[in-house]
Amino acid sequence: MILISPQSAEQLYWMGRYIQRAESMTRLVIALFDKILDVDFDDAKNFYARLGIALNYDSSQAFLRQSVFEVEYASLISVINCARENAILTRSHLSNRMFSRINALYLAYQKAKDERTVSVFWLESTLKELDAIWGNLELSLVEAKESPLIQFGKVVERMDLNIRMYDSIEAALLDVEKLNIIAEKIRPNHKHVALSSSNKYKTLEKINSIYGTLAYVHES
Repeated sequence: MILISPQSAEQLYWMGRYIQRAESMTRLVIALFDKILDVDFDDAKNFYARLGIALNYDSSQAFLRQSVFEVEYASLISVINCARENAILTRSHLSNRMFSRINALYLAYQKAKDERTVSVFWLESTLKELDAIWGNLELSLVEAKESPLIQFGKVVERMDLNIRMYDSIEAALLDVEKLNIIAEKIRPNHKHVALSSSNKYKTLEKINSIYGTLAYVHES
């Protein structure tokens, strides 16, 4: 019998959330970089301001450095660090391949920070690594019970960011069915969630409370 403790289950869930956050934010930074160059130099400042984050860049390269390395709690490197910390804490539930990919991405960010070099081309290469982590998720895990926890975190995070960053409850609605399917794998008697409120903050609260209703302990 293999037991996943409540603490480890939650850490796997948050690992999934942080990996998805890294992917979504990386795509966002690349898109904003293009807008700074071609559309509106202040576009990234205005976007981050909606998230309560102040950026004060004077060039497109300065924007890259701030968003990737310097923004407190919201930089890409801080998100990758959080994903790795949760991977370390759940090391016994991950295969060498899964852990190595996450650790390699962390090391790549540390190297880029130390060498003070970052480019859109480099960010695009990190996206490939993130895609590989998702693509090998099922094969990389030691036990099948871990996968739904990580996938659940991925979907919750994607729904959260669609609302928080783009005010798109409609986009979040597209993921509700998938969320319920994964939740049933974690807790077979899961009561299906429906999003009916048009209030952004009530919807965010509901989405982020779903994990707390699921069973934490799993056996195989």
